[in-house]
Amino acid sequence: MTTYRLWLAALPAPVPEAEARIFWNCKDEPTPALDEALRRAPHIYVGSWGEEHEELLPRSCRCPAARLSAWLFFKGTIDRWQAPILDPRLHDELLELLRPRPDDLPAPTAPTARAHEIRSFLSAHAGRSLIPQEEPPSADQDALSAQNP
Repeated sequence: MTTYRLWLAALPAPVPEAEARIFWNCKDEPTPALDEALRRAPHIYVGSWGEEHEELLPRSCRCPAARLSAWLFFKGTIDRWQAPILDPRLHDELLELLRPRPDDLPAPTAPTARAHEIRSFLSAHAGRSLIPQEEPPSADQDALSAQNP
């Protein structure tokens, strides 16, 4: 069984549309602007899920992390290729998707961030572009980010 993990990265600037298209299509092509933004972006771990948590409709996934990931994919690929901007509407949508539901299945691993920490992260990064990541930023990236805020 595959386990997926969700980290949210809050990018300070919009992602060029061509690079957003490459990112959302999981293509192995260069994305220099996105790579640099991700290297400097603050991240927060949301949680994990398995294939059994996934559903066809993005808001119907059976755990909060899967719902957030699916919704960001939807928002990043519908209408135009983009990193969704964390405006008040998206902020509220993400908080709603984070709420546990009676039909949620247990996640493979417990989230390291509690709901209030994720809420604080979203509030602190209002207006930024959000990109989901499967891997945490590396220690080398963290050291560079601390040196070059």
